[in-house]
Amino acid sequence: MKIAYCIGSLKNKGGMEQVLANKTDSFINDFGYKIHIITEDQRGLFVEYDFNKEIEFHDMAISQLNSKTIKGVTFVKNIFNLRRLYTKLFNKIKPDIIVVCERGYLDYVIPYTDYDVPKIREFHFAKEAVNIHASLMKPWLKKIKHLLTYRVIFRMFNKYDCLVLLTNRDKKNGGYKTNLEVIPNMIPSNLPKNSAGLTNEIVISVGSMHDKRKGFDIQIKLWKEVVKKYPNWILNIYGDGVERKNLQILIDSLDLNENVFLHGNSNNMSKHYLDSSIFLFTSMAEGLPMVLIEAQSFGLPCVAYDCPTGPSDIITNNKDGFVVNQSDIEILKEKLFLLIEDKNLRLEMGNNARKSVLKYLPVKVGEQWKVLFEKLIEK
Repeated sequence: MKIAYCIGSLKNKGGMEQVLANKTDSFINDFGYKIHIITEDQRGLFVEYDFNKEIEFHDMAISQLNSKTIKGVTFVKNIFNLRRLYTKLFNKIKPDIIVVCERGYLDYVIPYTDYDVPKIREFHFAKEAVNIHASLMKPWLKKIKHLLTYRVIFRMFNKYDCLVLLTNRDKKNGGYKTNLEVIPNMIPSNLPKNSAGLTNEIVISVGSMHDKRKGFDIQIKLWKEVVKKYPNWILNIYGDGVERKNLQILIDSLDLNENVFLHGNSNNMSKHYLDSSIFLFTSMAEGLPMVLIEAQSFGLPCVAYDCPTGPSDIITNNKDGFVVNQSDIEILKEKLFLLIEDKNLRLEMGNNARKSVLKYLPVKVGEQWKVLFEKLIEK
């Protein structure tokens, strides 16, 4: 089977790019698929992740289609040019399945190409999460633009043969009007060899600080309550972005400089997970938060807000962690304190967490994709 994946670019390091690398590697090694990855505009920049060397890459080089740009006019012109160019490429490489990974020109192009094979759209966020993300945006014009853009995108989903979602919650609450499948993201097959000992008085949290969506301010304010009862416990936060400065100001104002630390990005996250005893997650909106799965793979029990979407799909409440109703800070504190106080509970939940990630291995997720591909081709 030959599959063509369409994505904006691979020049940035992100979760979707990592998942694509994992997935395509599995398809080649486990099923012998032939994989083509088509980027809209790579601009000759370095591909961040290590992709399987058998993959064939193609770049549509959108930025070179026009000598000058006229806002709006160029966008429409590019759509029609790209429909022609993608059709030409598809007829050349002859894929059996076409998969679109993200928005951009692709939703206005791929469903309209003159190449008749099943076309799949992956959605790496969630409809509820889109609305919450928009609520955090300023100024209001940016918010309106964001919502209108996604309103069009949601309609474009109906042009595909199948929409693949990450979570059951999104399938249930999204109100989509096309064929749906729920297939989670895939993790690498080489799980961490070691589990965290869960004896250090350290809680870890990980995520972007480009906006307030991860709720790190909630964690910092909560830590003021933690240190009153457990003065030796530390909160380590990894990630970077424009909000980092404001978070540090909050830490300073609460006199938490000896208990809460902003470490920025790290290339040694394995060590940091292994040194920790609990993972704390307070995001307002997600697709399928891979950091939770990553933390579980190191045997960390997780305490998480049940934001839309993902935590309730990943965590089995009271078994490998705790899922708390969104914004219920008192229950969040109660569950965190329970894990801080009870080492045996941490060990039990951490052991269960390590087992729970097995469902995200390539051997499990890859089979779901294989079944979907074969079903669509059969139709």
